[in-house]
Amino acid sequence: MSSDQLFAAVSVVVSLIALGLSTFLLSRQNKQLEHERNALAILDAIGRLTDPAIVDAFAQLEGIGDRYPDDESVRTAFVGSADDHAMLLVAQYVETVACLARRRVLDASLLVDAVGFMLRSRWNTIRPFVERWRRVRNNDYLFENFEWIAMFSTWWKDTPRPPGDRNYDEQQFAGIEFKV
Repeated sequence: MSSDQLFAAVSVVVSLIALGLSTFLLSRQNKQLEHERNALAILDAIGRLTDPAIVDAFAQLEGIGDRYPDDESVRTAFVGSADDHAMLLVAQYVETVACLARRRVLDASLLVDAVGFMLRSRWNTIRPFVERWRRVRNNDYLFENFEWIAMFSTWWKDTPRPPGDRNYDEQQFAGIEFKV
């Protein structure tokens, strides 16, 4: 083998090694970017769920089940009311985020770990009304995603944390004294 052939073979091997190394490094970088995008999406979702407009909407919806105690009151008094407007906001914000979590675009377990109590309590605020509204509108799917994430949150809060995960180890901080 001549020196030119040896040089060409070494060049090909070095190029293949460089290609393999850059592929490996780019795949790691891509995973990191994916984690960052997911984190930003979760933070945005939590921001939507805790937005002042939603807080105000749920304040408006307190006692909605009592204001519309039967199907007839929903038919005659709900459309165009302040409650109707508040429910539209809930649909825009909460139902959308819940749908994305249910379809696994967002990690539902992260959402319910972060704001599960809020989701459960807010679902309980509107649940009696939603049941009537579904009957009146003859649509069992109204707010089904919100209901799903509230139920997922109820299930998740009672689920043992992942075994072997150091962030859920009861002895993680044993022997460490907390000082202010």
